[in-house]
Amino acid sequence: MVARGILIVLLVVLLGAAAPSEPAQAAFERGEKALAENQLGEAAVAFRQALTERPNWAPALNGLGNALFKQGQAIEASALFRSATEADPEFKSAWFNLGYAARKAGDFATAVRAYERYIQLAPEDPDGHYGLGESYRQQGQNAKALAAYETYLAQEKRPSEQKWVEQAREHVAALRPQPRTAPTAPGALRAPASPGPTPHPGLSLSRVRDGDALLKERRYREAAFAFLDAVHADGGNVEALFKLGNVLAVLGYYGQAIERWNRVAQLTSDEAIRQSAVENVTRAQGRVAQQGGSPQAQGVAPGFGPVADTARAQGRRFYEQGVQRIQAEDYAGAVQSLTQAVVLEPTLAVAYTARGSAYIGLRRYAEAAVDYEYSLRLAPALASPLYGLGEAYRMLGRTLEARAHYERYAASTARDVRPELQSEARQTAERLR
Repeated sequence: MVARGILIVLLVVLLGAAAPSEPAQAAFERGEKALAENQLGEAAVAFRQALTERPNWAPALNGLGNALFKQGQAIEASALFRSATEADPEFKSAWFNLGYAARKAGDFATAVRAYERYIQLAPEDPDGHYGLGESYRQQGQNAKALAAYETYLAQEKRPSEQKWVEQAREHVAALRPQPRTAPTAPGALRAPASPGPTPHPGLSLSRVRDGDALLKERRYREAAFAFLDAVHADGGNVEALFKLGNVLAVLGYYGQAIERWNRVAQLTSDEAIRQSAVENVTRAQGRVAQQGGSPQAQGVAPGFGPVADTARAQGRRFYEQGVQRIQAEDYAGAVQSLTQAVVLEPTLAVAYTARGSAYIGLRRYAEAAVDYEYSLRLAPALASPLYGLGEAYRMLGRTLEARAHYERYAASTARDVRPELQSEARQTAERLR
């Protein structure tokens, strides 16, 4: 087990659980072997086959989540890990993986809940305490983060984990309240005011390098968190500030990027860096004037920059092709086309809805639920994902959630509602009572 990564589970038959069928077990073992060899595409195919043979099987959901997470799909992986914990609430590894994936996706509230449950199930494992400390720190709950890091340091005895021990110590030093000095007597000389938090340049440099590695993988949101950590560790780190500004601009947060670049221009003694920062500010100010300073102001989902017209047009063509393939019952082909559509236009909510329907056709219900949920995040006014979630959750055995979504669809007045499906939704919801 490693403190910062996803856990791989080799134990497949859990005590008290019915043994899987031979085809499900064989597919699962192929997935585990491929995952161990970093053959992620093959692993995902094998785990999906295992889920086809045995829907809602926690180890296979967890395995598929591992494969998708390693491919950079943190949001999708989080949903699969959550499904694994619901299928088997005692499945320790799924709780740890949910915490880690949610933290990497920036969902720190979910990460906290998952790590807390993992610690209940595995109190002797220091890794859960480290993850909990990271999640609390990102939420700004410094006292709780401090307690988690200190527990981690008390438990961690592995020589291989000294890198994380040092980082935890850095965090503890930064989070621990500084002692107050006694008040001086009237007329006594007063000490100068504290210049601010003690900088931790080593930790700051380490997080910059983490951000650089994430940028190479185009994981911009996670890179932004790494550079933000670097700035918190050392507010005078010009490199961290400059790179944080760059990533924020890529994500569409031009107003916040401008703040960082202005700070760079104030701090740096290098004229070339100062000039670059000033030029970036000028360009970003032009974007703010045209579009607003954040994705929300631009009317798009947080985490995505603007989409070029040519990319949008190509994405819509792939979307239409995917819909045609669904109508022809070519569900595997539809998934391929619709995946191309969302790569080209990541905020195209109807493409996620359509891909969810294609996954339903393939009996890949957990992945369908992920797409329907994400479609609703992008376009809460849509009704079609509600019906899709009812179908997916019903097939996953999550009856209460299925009924709730059928009822919401039946009551919806959205433009994409179909009266015949509303009638079916009412009848199905009634049967699930």
